[in-house]
Amino acid sequence: MCKYKLAAEAHKNVYGKELNPEKIKQEVLEKVNKSKGTLVEITESGAFVEWMDELKLKDEYKKLKKEANQKKGENVVNGTFAVVESHLGDPDIIEVFGATGSLKTFIAYNWIISHAKEGKKCFYIDTERNMTKSQREKMKKANVGYACIINFNKLVDFVKNKLPKDYDYIVLDSVGLPALGNYAISSMKGKGDVLLNVQAMLYILKDYAVQNNCYVLVTNQPTSEMNKSEYINYNGKRFIATNPFGDKGSFFVKEIYRAIPVRRTQSETVVDLVAWGSRIYPKYKPVVRLVRRGTNLEVKAL
Repeated sequence: MCKYKLAAEAHKNVYGKELNPEKIKQEVLEKVNKSKGTLVEITESGAFVEWMDELKLKDEYKKLKKEANQKKGENVVNGTFAVVESHLGDPDIIEVFGATGSLKTFIAYNWIISHAKEGKKCFYIDTERNMTKSQREKMKKANVGYACIINFNKLVDFVKNKLPKDYDYIVLDSVGLPALGNYAISSMKGKGDVLLNVQAMLYILKDYAVQNNCYVLVTNQPTSEMNKSEYINYNGKRFIATNPFGDKGSFFVKEIYRAIPVRRTQSETVVDLVAWGSRIYPKYKPVVRLVRRGTNLEVKAL
């Protein structure tokens, strides 16, 4: 939506009257023309900000712009995976793995919200307490089922025995963190049991996908980088070619994508979603780019 349409909507929300976007643009350009030849000439953008300041519309405009960007992000994430879903032929498991801060939860959240808004029956399993209060409220409003389960053994029990039936879309965010925690405190035999239980959960989720005609999105952490000798070069940087945590668990997953940080500063995080084990895209092919600046999140297909 162009800025003049958003400004018209902001005016309606604040004053109860919607202006014609073209009229707003005309008033802004008049300000630009009046400034020409003076000591302080202003650009169209500067005149637009001045126009909003005069009518005290800045806060409402920022709110509407943020909502529009969020909706755009949901649609692009959904559209990206819609391509994946269409190529799968039948519902199955999609896995996204990557290091902490690689925006895996953002992908999963937008994916589930967009499908819920389409009227699909959706469920979100949060094992990291990553959902903010605002996000949980939005999921509740969209009728997304939600369970927060941190303990690995409780998670295994939930997936094995308590997973609600007849859902169209399910997110498990993530399988790796609780597994890694349990792995760290287990004996040698217990560590083997953790890996087997990760495989068991993915096997059960795959069967659930088939039996309930349901798409499942699982997020995961990468395996340890220790003793790894294979590297990849991506975007001018060298990365160790780790795989999703869980040993042979990925055998049960139809599509695997790795979230690779491209740039991370105090004000911006840029992450590419790259094909890792796909029947659709060649390995290492970039599929989508996520850009986070503060609370603003932008997504675009690559």
